[in-house]
Amino acid sequence: MLKKTSISEISDLAAQLMGKGALIAPVREEAGFNFREISDAKQVDLNFYNTIISPKSAFFPQTEDFVRYQTGKDILEATPVELNIKPAFLFGVRPCDVKSFEIMDIHFTGTGAVDPYWQKRREAAAIFGYAFDLNTPADGADFYSTLGIGAADPEGSDVFMIKKGDDLLLKAITPKGEKLLAEMSVLSDATPDDLNYFDDTVAAGRAFKTRFTCVEAKPIAKKFEDLFGNTEFWEKVSNACLSCGACTFVCPTCYCFDICDETLFGKGTRRRVWDACMFTDFTLEASGHNPRTKVYQRLRQKVCHKYSYHIRKYGPISCVGCGRCTRACPVNIDIFSIVDEAMKA
Repeated sequence: MLKKTSISEISDLAAQLMGKGALIAPVREEAGFNFREISDAKQVDLNFYNTIISPKSAFFPQTEDFVRYQTGKDILEATPVELNIKPAFLFGVRPCDVKSFEIMDIHFTGTGAVDPYWQKRREAAAIFGYAFDLNTPADGADFYSTLGIGAADPEGSDVFMIKKGDDLLLKAITPKGEKLLAEMSVLSDATPDDLNYFDDTVAAGRAFKTRFTCVEAKPIAKKFEDLFGNTEFWEKVSNACLSCGACTFVCPTCYCFDICDETLFGKGTRRRVWDACMFTDFTLEASGHNPRTKVYQRLRQKVCHKYSYHIRKYGPISCVGCGRCTRACPVNIDIFSIVDEAMKA
């Protein structure tokens, strides 16, 4: 099923989706674009390249309360925080970010220990993927095409959207997407010409290049395995690193978290918060021992996890080439350059 609407009338589509559940879409902010839950349909803005922070927080919030309790009382009196999951529509997700959800599913639902918080949010959500503009050169930090991700890949989306002039084409990819589009009265039927344009754009997106070095999973995993003990290599590539963790917080496939308790005036909350392997105390043990005291050890952990350990254990590279880590890094460390240098070592 292929439908369409005018870009100028996108707020009408947004309003109809808001009538069915929570709409999470790109919003223009002072520093750039980010995904936010929409309160006004006119907030939705598809004139963006990509968001500053990945949309993973729609399923894995930066902070999430699990249990509330009273200090000094029996633990059996603690109250679990209700999820209250409602239908959600994640609107305008770039293909590399859609791919990241598939990778994150491995950790939260595919390893045998299911995270109900992630799982329930994923099940309640519909993904509206959104193709990159093929007439606009890719940002220099991006390298998704080197990982086999096309600029207009519809895989993983429930509905995939492609901009055609002043129109937005929407194609159902899954049964969930078919049902949604059938219910959208603000959409009109697409023409055969629209269908040809959609298919041609998907094909052209696979030929669209970001960077030109092809990264294959098994060879790069072996290369980093061989380089693990090469301290000179790791000290060189991490020389400028500040261990600030910005790269991990904007990354769509970083999933480290900590569980902490916060108490105030006798009331306590146990919550999950994002953490990062780049932080100095991430591996600090109760004994006081820290196996990763040096910056190069922490950067090595991050890079090798994505490009070696994850491949050995699960198969795919745990990176989608979105370029956020490079754009966010205050000292311009580029993970792709590290991978490229490793391949040449």
